[in-house]
Amino acid sequence: MTLTIRRFLDALVHPSVRHDTLTSARHRAFIGPRLLGSFALLACFPLYVVLRGEPGAIEVFCFAWLVAPIAVSYFLSRTGRFKLAHALSATSLAVLITVVSLHSGGIASFAAVWLVAVAIEGVLSTSRRGIIFSIALALVCAAFLALVGYAGLLPDSFVSPETQSFFESVGIASLLGYSAALAFLVQRLGHTSRGLLNAEESRYRLLARNMSDVISRHRRNGAIEFISPAAASVFGAPVGELSGHGLFDRVHVAE
Repeated sequence: MTLTIRRFLDALVHPSVRHDTLTSARHRAFIGPRLLGSFALLACFPLYVVLRGEPGAIEVFCFAWLVAPIAVSYFLSRTGRFKLAHALSATSLAVLITVVSLHSGGIASFAAVWLVAVAIEGVLSTSRRGIIFSIALALVCAAFLALVGYAGLLPDSFVSPETQSFFESVGIASLLGYSAALAFLVQRLGHTSRGLLNAEESRYRLLARNMSDVISRHRRNGAIEFISPAAASVFGAPVGELSGHGLFDRVHVAE
């Protein structure tokens, strides 16, 4: 089952990034949860109607909104524009949170806490502009809710005082679940990145150790952090002594 889902997601990754392991992993991490999660929740709509009865306007809006993550995932799959897809995803989430908050108490709504998720959305965009956009979007939505509430223009809340604490608990618990899922996702992408880095390092060292030419890698200040074994015979000193500034200490500046 897991392999089938993986192959399905691989097929949705844009061809331009399939050769890049880390980038394709980011695309799968974006498409998978949004696509599968939205389809799963949409499939629950008939059961929700049976248990809940006739849904209200806000409930219909929330279920209709589930089309947005599917559309954004399709956009990324067709264009490969990862940063723009994140911006669209953050915007659609901000719209949902703002609409629900307007009808459930404004800035004091149980849903308003989810504006934090809008700001967090930018973390995975791998773009400073994406992070700034997400944070600014969350702040604008929060300011809008506060101003509407201050002006007394909020519509009647669909949340009764008796169920207010329940909805607040659901809002906080769901946000914690989202944050936990995001943390695991970041950890997994970090693990993939480290694995690729280690593999590249191994290939680099294998190449360097089997060449007669001297190959070195330097830090920004010029200090050597790696030098090939061939340096020992060329410079007549152990490789360990050439690390750091050891090589340059043996260079006569006047020459």
